[in-house]
Amino acid sequence: MSVNSLPHSNQLPIFALAASFDEVTNSYKFYWFLAILDHIKESQTRTIPVTTLLAHMVARVWFPTNYFRLSFGKQDQLSNVATLLRESSGLPIDSSYSQVFDEALKHMQDKDDAGKSIYKIARFVPYRFLRPFFSGDLRGIKDTEINRRISDLSQSTFDRSPCLYRFIEIETKQAIEIHPEWFEYLKQHLTILRGFCLWKLIEYLQKHNPNVPNIPGKLFEPQERDMKRAREFWNIVFKKETTLQCIYSGETLDEKRYSLDHFIPWSFTANDCIWNIIPTTKEVNSSKSDSIPKIDKYFDSFAKTQLDAVRIVSEKKPKLLEDHILLFKVDSASELQNMDLQDFSQHLRDTIIPQVQIARNMGFLTDWEYRR
Repeated sequence: MSVNSLPHSNQLPIFALAASFDEVTNSYKFYWFLAILDHIKESQTRTIPVTTLLAHMVARVWFPTNYFRLSFGKQDQLSNVATLLRESSGLPIDSSYSQVFDEALKHMQDKDDAGKSIYKIARFVPYRFLRPFFSGDLRGIKDTEINRRISDLSQSTFDRSPCLYRFIEIETKQAIEIHPEWFEYLKQHLTILRGFCLWKLIEYLQKHNPNVPNIPGKLFEPQERDMKRAREFWNIVFKKETTLQCIYSGETLDEKRYSLDHFIPWSFTANDCIWNIIPTTKEVNSSKSDSIPKIDKYFDSFAKTQLDAVRIVSEKKPKLLEDHILLFKVDSASELQNMDLQDFSQHLRDTIIPQVQIARNMGFLTDWEYRR
């Protein structure tokens, strides 16, 4: 079975579930299905309040939208909902999944502007997700009548034809009830189905974020980063170069107190490649945050500091130059060591400048300068 197919079943219309992800024009369906899978994994129950699923959707889209600033396309409103919730709640952009989930439920309960915007998601996606299950019955039906017709069909065929779910009420609140056979299928193939849906979501986001690096790494809350290699790299440099200066402030750096800065912010690259990491003071690093520095002012110093470091590390521990070797497309650390500053700087510039432009288009703050 490939990543583009779903596990087979003799009893269930798998083709209908697969068709729910065809010709998708927004992200709702991906996040709706992921929300269903999330709930099944957590609660193992067939009945799910729609508000619970909506809160899962908003919590899942929080980091791609607010932290990594991915574009979801002009037609997609789910990311706008996450943005409105952030503005209304004051939650930090790095809030946890559970914090966002709880906040979404609270705003829906309060029925404020953010809560109403979340509720709007439920106007279409719960119904339209089921459309492929009833494609024959829906021919010729006006679009304004589609939702009601799908709701009626999901109810009337539930006991004899295994539609994924039907619409019910729990204590006067809308909910869905997953068909028993589908419930067993979803539980059995939870990991595969989640992978299938994420793969489709990645394809969708790549289409709307061309040239943006590491889309798969931007779908979730960031894990704690391992900076051991970068720290080891720069510790070697400090032992050799006793007067290393911060490229932003000009201050002499203390080997025991320096911070590591991503020249192009981590929230854009979502990686810890050493060629993008430079030592700085804690104060400067905090001030810069996820801004992009002014290239005309800082790039030359950045490139020279990087090359000087490469030459030192190539003699002490060349294995730490793997990121550089891949970027510069050379065969060995010695080739890097022998590059002149002009060639090294130009190659680095050709890599970084396009990323700066993409990040600027995504809304990252550019032309940052350090001010005391």
